Amino acid sequence: METLHEERVEDEQSLAERIVRGAIRAYRLHPFDAVDAAVVAEVAGIPLETVERVFPTWDALLLVTYDRWTQLRGTRRKTPPSCTIEYVRMTLAEDIADPGLVRVLAGVITVASSESRFAELFRKRFEEYVEQLRVGLQRDVDGGAEECVIPAHQAATQLLAVYEGLQIQMLVRPHIDVLVEFDRAVHTLRQGWRRRDVHSWDLDEAVLTS
Repeated sequence: METLHEERVEDEQSLAERIVRGAIRAYRLHPFDAVDAAVVAEVAGIPLETVERVFPTWDALLLVTYDRWTQLRGTRRKTPPSCTIEYVRMTLAEDIADPGLVRVLAGVITVASSESRFAELFRKRFEEYVEQLRVGLQRDVDGGAEECVIPAHQAATQLLAVYEGLQIQMLVRPHIDVLVEFDRAVHTLRQGWRRRDVHSWDLDEAVLTS
């Protein structure tokens, strides 16, 4: 009986993986709002009833697809990034080659900002990414790879704003070279991170930093 149960569990896991792969392909082929369980079933070659049984709610399938797809990012990198900013730039370059993922990332913002029961889970994913950037930037500062006089969590928020903003630009203004714009924006960010605020009455410091 245990063997039969294990086989059924494995079958369910295999089905779930097949459905998620089908969802990724579907989002690569179609706009975000055009993908539903029927489209995923067709792309995966699985009956619609099976998709709805394995994933009874659409948000559950979307969440698992989101997690699986983002986990695949960076798996084919030949060299690791030298710092957090380079890591984000590499990710943006991968986004350019996989716009379907960017459509999903943009689409789940609506879910994350809603009152649905999955909203908190998607918001948690955003917070986790900000924390990942914060830890990376702090490590870069501690190791001398980055100079930053503001708290790492503020720098992480600014870096994420540039990255996500360029993702949107990539979708709606495809003629823009987002990597060039990223490099320009990061140059400006770094200048700001290295500059200490000078109070109007601190004339000596103002002279030294001018």
